[in-house]
Amino acid sequence: MFRHGGSRTRRLVAFLERREKAAPDRRAGMDREGARSLFRARAVVYTDTADFTARTLRHGILHFLMVFNRAATRAAAAVAPHGGRVVKVEADSLMLLFPDVPAAFAGVDGVEALLRRLNRGRPPDERLRFSYGIGHGGVLELEHDVFGLEVNLASKLGEDLALPGEALITPAAAATLDARSLRRVVPYRVVTFGRTAIPVQRLKLRRR
Repeated sequence: MFRHGGSRTRRLVAFLERREKAAPDRRAGMDREGARSLFRARAVVYTDTADFTARTLRHGILHFLMVFNRAATRAAAAVAPHGGRVVKVEADSLMLLFPDVPAAFAGVDGVEALLRRLNRGRPPDERLRFSYGIGHGGVLELEHDVFGLEVNLASKLGEDLALPGEALITPAAAATLDARSLRRVVPYRVVTFGRTAIPVQRLKLRRR
């Protein structure tokens, strides 16, 4: 599960091994203590490709991968000016990490601008559109992966709820915004996960 990792991954694995050996009633205290060195406050963006399954049925997986790879290989350059990095590619999705939510907003704008450039002049079957989920909070940032509640929520918003060209924001992410960034945010709706309901916001994407 944690192969090919560096110092962050080794630190997490060592903690998990100690935790497994500890008595169950000690683990909550270990978690609180371990969080200081293991977790970092980060903004996470999870993208999803519009009509992935339908496109693959129509044109085949090789055609889709060719088109998707065109964007995926350029995504790092699109987000790097905003302090972002591509953590990993999963099927038709990108996991992006940023130092804060305003940087994530700028990174999403950068990815959208990249897609517009790549789509320009191409036939419909070679155009891509992404939807986005944006979260923020303490996450386990490893060399090649990121774990945490806000990662899960960003994934659910980006994959299951956001429409193509739409970015949805978790309450924790919206709570970190300054007045300038808040002007780009509008209400979306209350979303239920199991028995928990959260008010989700929507980012007004820049179109130019």
